[in-house]
Amino acid sequence: MLVSNEIYGSIMISNIFDYIEYKDYICEIITNSSRYGRGTQKDMAKFLECKTSYISQVLNGYLDFTLEQGVKLNVFFDHTEEESHYFILQIQYARAGSRELKLHFEKQMKMITDNRHVLTKRLKPQNTLNENFKHIYYSTWYYAAIHIMLTIPQYCTVDSIVTALSLPRPLIVKVLDFLVTCGLAVQDNGIYKNGISNIHLTSESPHIQRHHTNLRNQAIQSIDKNLPDDLHYSSFISLAKEDVIKIRELLIQTIEEYRKVVKNSPPEELHGICIDFFKLL
Repeated sequence: MLVSNEIYGSIMISNIFDYIEYKDYICEIITNSSRYGRGTQKDMAKFLECKTSYISQVLNGYLDFTLEQGVKLNVFFDHTEEESHYFILQIQYARAGSRELKLHFEKQMKMITDNRHVLTKRLKPQNTLNENFKHIYYSTWYYAAIHIMLTIPQYCTVDSIVTALSLPRPLIVKVLDFLVTCGLAVQDNGIYKNGISNIHLTSESPHIQRHHTNLRNQAIQSIDKNLPDDLHYSSFISLAKEDVIKIRELLIQTIEEYRKVVKNSPPEELHGICIDFFKLL
């Protein structure tokens, strides 16, 4: 069992959504990002067709980039569409001539960051099960496990799944019949394949607690097995309130990146993943 906190070595501190002031954001990535560094201001000046001294005056003084320069900097920093929109709002906020106008742009930025904190909106999942099917699917761990096992070629028959999970054959048949009935699997002459595979519960779902509990029960069993390739990390931490938002954002980014890897990864093994970050006091 590998217990590690090495993930902290790869934290991306240059997340634009952590900043209201674009100057703080740019200075941060110039100072601490491995992608940028010394010479970045010179490269920015060349890209904007201006003098390096102007870049320095903007980042360290009272001048501000124009919106037109902001659009070009979105290209320079390779911002996503959402990051680009946020960056322009940052510039508008900085250039605003009244407190009322600043509040207007600040509210728009807050709407973006608030929406990013809602995991369902970030992941944009499919969810096609009706409530009756959900009640059965999330009742115990093996429905979801067998559902995903069907994406792995060697687990396409009743016997192969029985052997892998050491569960009674009648139970496996019952689960497979259910998956076929609700469209999560297809069957042809005893060969089963995965149907719809991307299912997500919202935080308001009455099934979400059972789903989390099912997976964590399996995680506890994994801890007891103490296998060398498994990873479990648990820790009590104390931190500033403002850093809670940063940690939550980093974890959501990790989930997004892990989903990208899984999406393009050939199905060979079945794994479980649980991420917990919660307030105790």
